[in-house]
Amino acid sequence: MGNWKHLDIEPERDLISIGALFELGKVKRMYDIIALSPTRVINILGINHERYTIKLTNPEKFSVSEILRMAFVFNVDPNFIFEVIQNETEKTILEKIEKQRKKLK
Repeated sequence: MGNWKHLDIEPERDLISIGALFELGKVKRMYDIIALSPTRVINILGINHERYTIKLTNPEKFSVSEILRMAFVFNVDPNFIFEVIQNETEKTILEKIEKQRKKLK
């Protein structure tokens, strides 16, 4: 569970279940959550459906603010979400860094 100090609203049960999937390690890729209450999630995050889909496909495009909002909505520690994103994007990010290093030589 997220430790949100100023949680004045009761989290929604179906959105908390998404957080539980992160906590249990069931979410391996961000796209795994695409079918789980997408309309409610995008409305709460304040992004449109197309952008949400793009970001789930390319999770490095999520802003820190969006990840923190997701964590709040899912009532989960944001580190669970960051871990999924890091595991999913690590190879791509390392390839981009190596490509940039080669350009500098």
